[in-house]
Amino acid sequence: MYDRRYQSASALLYDPQSSMRYNTRIALLNIGFGQVEAVNDYSEFIDRAETGHFDLIVGDSRSDSGDTRGIVRKIRHHDIGRNPFVTVIVTLWDTSPELVHQTIDSGADDLILRPMSTSNLKDRVSGLVHSRKPFIVTGDYIGPERRQIVRGLTRVSEMIVPNSLQAKVENRPELEATPQNIKAALQAVNDRKITIYTEKFLRSSSRILALASDLTQIDERQELIKEMQQMNNDLEKRIEGTEFSHVLSLCGALDDLLVRIGGSASDLKEQEKELLLQIPFAIHKACKELRQSADLAFDIQDLSSRLKTASG
Repeated sequence: MYDRRYQSASALLYDPQSSMRYNTRIALLNIGFGQVEAVNDYSEFIDRAETGHFDLIVGDSRSDSGDTRGIVRKIRHHDIGRNPFVTVIVTLWDTSPELVHQTIDSGADDLILRPMSTSNLKDRVSGLVHSRKPFIVTGDYIGPERRQIVRGLTRVSEMIVPNSLQAKVENRPELEATPQNIKAALQAVNDRKITIYTEKFLRSSSRILALASDLTQIDERQELIKEMQQMNNDLEKRIEGTEFSHVLSLCGALDDLLVRIGGSASDLKEQEKELLLQIPFAIHKACKELRQSADLAFDIQDLSSRLKTASG
């Protein structure tokens, strides 16, 4: 059972139940992991996930203090931790469809039903070393493409991300989660998020315009506006300090517009309709053309100035 190739690999284990935590830690050590940090406190789990360097994280879904799946999602979105691509296994006692879907949607690499044997755990870990699924990026998801099995997603571009567990077990340093490799992978994630957001802006704004005069559909209109605001806020964070920074003025203009029309339950004004058409198109075009290293077809600053004047 013991595999010396895992000796340089480390694991973080979270399980609030002492007997299960002990058994799982022993199982990981028997597999060959050289370091296994086992914690039972949810806050300590968050702290170790935030500050530690691990090749594998195993977290149980049961917790009275918080949501393990939420932590996995935050890791994947790089809200906590140093490596958003760390290999993650979530253990479950309840395999109801809703819980399984939530776990997969968090971005976990695998989920295992409790109780589990050492051989079962070793087989799953081995699978994640030798045949880990590539990652995909959608509007609300970052993680292995296994989510398509449940949600029937249309195929999107896949990306191979750093895999420090595989790098150590197979002695392949090129796969290591170095700062440089993580930065490059995050840049790819960022670019795909920008593309997704700017394309969704076009679709959502068109739908809002179609509903502009239909006050019986005001709830749908408000929901679309709220969704656009959330995407726009995330887009601003992603482009700040990058080569897309000049688009921030357009994002600011869009935010002003969405706040204004979001607070209205009446028909949109002609000026608002025009801006709702122009600004998302301008953002999409600017990001697309810059990504393709082409010259911008318009002066961003001049357009932003004209949009602010029109909306004033």
